[in-house]
Amino acid sequence: MADSPRLLILESLPTIAGGQQVLLDMLPALSAYRLSALVPGPGPLSDSLTAAGVDCHVTPMAGYSLVRKGWADMVRFPLDQLLLTWRCLGLIRRLDVDLVYVNSSRAFVWGTLAAALGRRPIVWHLHNLLGDAKTIGLVRQLGRWRVVRRIVAVSQVAADQFPELAHKTRVIPSGVDTQVYRPVAAAGAALRRQLGIPLDARAIGMVGDLIPLKGQDTLLAAAALAAPDIWYVIAGAARAGDVESESYAGRLQQMAGERVLFPGRLDDLPALLNACDLVVVASERETGPLVLLEALACGVPVISTPVGRAPELLPAEALYPVNDAQALAARIEDWLSAEDRLQAAGRAVRRQAESSLDMAFFVAAVRAEIEDCLRRDPTGEAS
Repeated sequence: MADSPRLLILESLPTIAGGQQVLLDMLPALSAYRLSALVPGPGPLSDSLTAAGVDCHVTPMAGYSLVRKGWADMVRFPLDQLLLTWRCLGLIRRLDVDLVYVNSSRAFVWGTLAAALGRRPIVWHLHNLLGDAKTIGLVRQLGRWRVVRRIVAVSQVAADQFPELAHKTRVIPSGVDTQVYRPVAAAGAALRRQLGIPLDARAIGMVGDLIPLKGQDTLLAAAALAAPDIWYVIAGAARAGDVESESYAGRLQQMAGERVLFPGRLDDLPALLNACDLVVVASERETGPLVLLEALACGVPVISTPVGRAPELLPAEALYPVNDAQALAARIEDWLSAEDRLQAAGRAVRRQAESSLDMAFFVAAVRAEIEDCLRRDPTGEAS
């Protein structure tokens, strides 16, 4: 182990959302390497990484608006990039890192600069869609650099953002641990009792950070149009320090009816999914999302906007237009009106997850890309 390659993981969020969960799921497959991580501060992510044996280093990182960069972002950005580049470069040299593994779009710029100065190859795991034209332009330029050895995109939608980098891009759809995420009726019933949801009531779940792109407001608007006896569980929280996210979370609270629950981030996500009759994805744009796979593995049908992998994994009758609360309400009532159909769909999606979405396929493919990059010297030539 002492002579094994060292990977430096770069992350820009201290919490655990979809991309961070994918990283944690991959760690067992990277056990042959010495793993270090640079994170923005203590929190759930650093706790989980440390518990898994990853050597964590903390440095402050500025936050930015999620989509449209304002003047404050424009002022903070250059200085923050220089500081983070310098700190990351120092860590690369001090730890004698063999490969930089960027798990965040926000870390790609300074991570690439540091890797280039340190003459280390970089692998970028692309989980999301970038919404800011300036950021996209900068990433396109940096992505051409030789030091960027591979871009691992979680879906074709993600990869299509950078057609000029197709020669470096591998589309490797994320997987799900079908042993952790599986149908367990008792766990779902226990969580219902904890949340105060009657065992015989219909319940719909949504999981994700409370940010406008996730579309929780569309679900709440649909809830006002659907049958009044349905319960809704909106799991997730506002992003700390993000004014846009915090304002949005407050607006959701104002829209919510009496059968809408906001339990925050739940540690036992499989239990939440098992407590639901349906899971809703209402995102405006998405590369996955991960909860889509997790719900299918738990045997829970999903209704989704046609984003990310949803058109590939779901039947047409489970899709509805973005921001269309009326169409979503109609889909909800249609799916919940036929118990036999709902049960059959649950069994079918569980079989789908076992046969083609299991985590083992995903981690093996990512590990093969990392190994290929490590076999090449900093100039990009095979060793």
